[in-house]
Amino acid sequence: MINIYITETLNNAETYLNNLDETSQKRIKNFKSPLHRAQRITGDLLLKAALRKEGYLDYKVIYTPKLMLENNIAYISKSHSHNYVMVVITNELVGCDIELVKEVKIQKKVLAESELEIFNESEDKNVTFMRYWTAKEAYIKYYGGLVKPYKNIIFNIAHQESSVWYGTIDDLYCFQTGFNGYVISTVTKSVKQINFNYLTINELLY
Repeated sequence: MINIYITETLNNAETYLNNLDETSQKRIKNFKSPLHRAQRITGDLLLKAALRKEGYLDYKVIYTPKLMLENNIAYISKSHSHNYVMVVITNELVGCDIELVKEVKIQKKVLAESELEIFNESEDKNVTFMRYWTAKEAYIKYYGGLVKPYKNIIFNIAHQESSVWYGTIDDLYCFQTGFNGYVISTVTKSVKQINFNYLTINELLY
């Protein structure tokens, strides 16, 4: 099971900075951008709420290149983009990414030739690009860093069911969906059932 948790970036996030531990507060204060601080505060609050719902609140979060709970009891991935923050929790290595669908000009720098052909033939190029981009970013987060050039991270789209897309990157499995003008991707080693949870501000704080 992959449990996806998502919430809106808090407008008054700085108000809740003291709800986090000292280590998190120190890390977040290093960000100069108010938006980046708000995203990190919201992300840490979302992680706490997700762990509480999963029954893992008493376990320590280990910050290595990969986020995980002590004793490898569960694996975590976090992402944020503009107005939304997401956290994924599962029992195996995982990477996730969320991105706002918008026009960009880096297709030739990051897409493989086979991907670029599909992109050029697509009706909605912005959505198509973000499907490739979030898949590649989730792949990178799965490994905890860039293990090969973007053009060599090739996302093979297997099939689509309504707003849900499935595919593979190397021997990894990728799940994607759209959400309020954003694209969400998760990458895992095996096929997993997806459980999508939207949390309100009240659920973040209590």
